[in-house]
Amino acid sequence: MASLQTVQKIGPVLDLFTSQRPEWGVTEVAAAIEVPRSSAHALLASLVDIGLLQCRARGRYRLGWRIVEMSEALRSTVDVRSCAAPILERVVDDFGETTHLAIMERGNVLYVDKVIGTHNITVQGARVGARLDAHCTAVGKVLLAQFDKPELANYLAKHPLRRLTPSTTTSPHALADALTTVRSSGFATDMGETVSEVHCVAAPVRDDLGSVVAAISLSVPATRFTARRHQLERAVVAAAHEVTRAVADAADAEPSVSRDYPALQPVPDIRAS
Repeated sequence: MASLQTVQKIGPVLDLFTSQRPEWGVTEVAAAIEVPRSSAHALLASLVDIGLLQCRARGRYRLGWRIVEMSEALRSTVDVRSCAAPILERVVDDFGETTHLAIMERGNVLYVDKVIGTHNITVQGARVGARLDAHCTAVGKVLLAQFDKPELANYLAKHPLRRLTPSTTTSPHALADALTTVRSSGFATDMGETVSEVHCVAAPVRDDLGSVVAAISLSVPATRFTARRHQLERAVVAAAHEVTRAVADAADAEPSVSRDYPALQPVPDIRAS
């Protein structure tokens, strides 16, 4: 039976395989996860045996087809991405701004879908599959806001609040205060905290039990965001509520609305003028 230490290394190994670098060798993996070459080889061989990796020519490794099988199994459950997709499309049709759908995955924001805006000058946004720090993104703040105090303390102990722009919040106390505001308002903003001159607003998506499972956002150039801020905030909250309803309908249940997010109560469907 695999030891706990071995199991704990599987995630970091799989994390190495990205669209930018889909292929790795044994020596490269060993250096990246800081283990002896023999240990890296044994771990890679085990992952090949269960189909999560495939070994190609010259001892190079890529993701295996078992990943596709697992992805299809995930899609057969209630799929937040499928529920959100038409709503993201409609928000882009209404406002012309880029939308994202993101989840929290092992302490980072993972972007699972996006629709590019239609303006001549638009925000390209994070690519699908990208991972970003949570503390400086609107979707990340929405997802962090669900943490209780011990969970947030554990997160802060493991994730330094890196400064990405002059606007990035790096104080744990300031972040905690911001998350309190998120819980009371029902949405979060990123005012150039990840990329200067890009502003975002995000709101939470809940499952049929009322738990926050994802966040949707609008990413807008700062000049356009300022002029339409309140309209965009209301639109994102309304869209998030609609996705929540779609998830609940897919699970054949009524959505639970938490008092922590009063803005998830039904609001008017705000359209672009």
